[in-house]
Amino acid sequence: MAVALAVPGCTTARQDRALPAPSATAVPSAAPATDCVNPRYEFTPAVEQETLTYLTPAVTLTAPDGGALDLPGALPVRTLTASTVSSAGEADARRAYQAFVRQSPTPGLPEFGRELEPYGKNPVTGVGHSGRFVGFAFNWGITSSYVRHCEGAAPGQQDVSGTVTTFRPRFPVALVVDCAEPRGETQRQAARLGCAANV
Repeated sequence: MAVALAVPGCTTARQDRALPAPSATAVPSAAPATDCVNPRYEFTPAVEQETLTYLTPAVTLTAPDGGALDLPGALPVRTLTASTVSSAGEADARRAYQAFVRQSPTPGLPEFGRELEPYGKNPVTGVGHSGRFVGFAFNWGITSSYVRHCEGAAPGQQDVSGTVTTFRPRFPVALVVDCAEPRGETQRQAARLGCAANV
């Protein structure tokens, strides 16, 4: 059973949050960047996926009717970063990201290089039965691949490719998972990381 936590200023979007993991930052290719006359970026349909971003240590309630669950501070599992990897280097990576934001139907996408803001203080919530519980949060991660076409390209201005990674910045979803009954892939990830032992 999962109980939603009240997160001030946050609205439940569509569907992810805790232990430190490598951040997905832009790593420009070593290939030299070339100027492109009238660049045109062709993107694949964006894929949005629940991404576990924060997790709290587990808390055990022994009373049969549960009670107040005062969750400890959340720890980052994964840092989401607005970034692009381009085969033409960093200058193209920035241009590609800006082009993606302009054509994306998702409003308010973060600027290039911005990381997901830290998770705030965990509130006290309540559960109606005994058990071991872990608080977690997730955000919607967004990815899209692209090809850049150079109209009237001169020699050395060949098409290049890359991948954009970003996130919905204002829609974290904070939940509590019962270690005995995780439901869905994100809850199962939170349970695997947090339920066996305190993190």
